Amino acid sequence: MVDQTQTLNRLNKEKQYEDKLASDILGYFISYLELINGLTEKEKQILRKDLSEIAHDSERHSYLFNQLIQMVLENGEDNY
Repeated sequence: MVDQTQTLNRLNKEKQYEDKLASDILGYFISYLELINGLTEKEKQILRKDLSEIAHDSERHSYLFNQLIQMVLENGEDNY
């Protein structure tokens, strides 16, 4: 088992990694979407919609990480 500090460090590290990864990937694809040759406007709209759903899921996941971190902070136990 790990203590509260180790648990919080791990959760924060994982949250930061996933937030950055999602941000970088979404930023890349959204910024280059118009430069992709051979896609119709309808296909680009579908991609924008899908990327928006991924962004929403990423925000939700980040929120859930925050909830988990808060739970660990409030719990105060050392057996995780």
